[in-house]
Amino acid sequence: MRVFVLMLLVLNLAFFCWQYLGDSGQSAEDEMSSTSTDSALAGPSLVLVKEAVPPATTRKQVELSAVEPVTEVESPIDEVVIEPQTEVIAAAAMVKPEPVARCYKVGPFEQRQQPSEMALVAERYGFEAAITARQVERLFGEWVYLSGYSTLAAARADVASLKAQGIRDISIARLDEGQLIISLGIFGQQKSLKRRLDEVGALGYVNYQQRKRYRKAEEFWLVLSGFAGEPQQSMLEDLNALLSEHFSAVELQTVDCG
Repeated sequence: MRVFVLMLLVLNLAFFCWQYLGDSGQSAEDEMSSTSTDSALAGPSLVLVKEAVPPATTRKQVELSAVEPVTEVESPIDEVVIEPQTEVIAAAAMVKPEPVARCYKVGPFEQRQQPSEMALVAERYGFEAAITARQVERLFGEWVYLSGYSTLAAARADVASLKAQGIRDISIARLDEGQLIISLGIFGQQKSLKRRLDEVGALGYVNYQQRKRYRKAEEFWLVLSGFAGEPQQSMLEDLNALLSEHFSAVELQTVDCG
């Protein structure tokens, strides 16, 4: 009897649990279905602007953001390429300065072969050498003569007297103006000139005259052309040494390379 009562209690308890669990599941499904149906019928839920937008945002900004989202576009930035300083220095070093032309003139020489040795020296240092010539009037000497003769006979008489007293190398001549004279000689050295003047003065002739005489001659110049630098300095030193040793009256001048 007691066992029978316990079995009834267990059966009643099991039926109660089954009934309870069944009702709970059906209620949950009904609630979910009801919620979905209500949401579909009610439409989208409304959200207050005050709650969706931060306080710092103005109403105009909210309206604009609701219409169309704003996309930020980054502005392009030009890239500035800076060359390294070393490349600029290297490029400047590659530009070599133009060589400076130098030209010289050496002379005058009385004979063409005189500057030949100097020309060889200049060519050895890379300079171009050329010998040029020009016509000049060169002082030939001091001409001494006796003037004041109106006739040829009077001039001949004095010539005979001078020769008788030991005066040699004299002759009768005429000046360019046609004046009749007795030429006592042309002297290129002061020593010879003084000796003749002393001889004539000792014989009592005071009517002597002096005039410089020139003759056409050809003089020669050495023209050098090249570029400034160490070879130029060495060449000038050698040329100056040759001038001092052999041609003291010759000058080395710097000229335009035109």
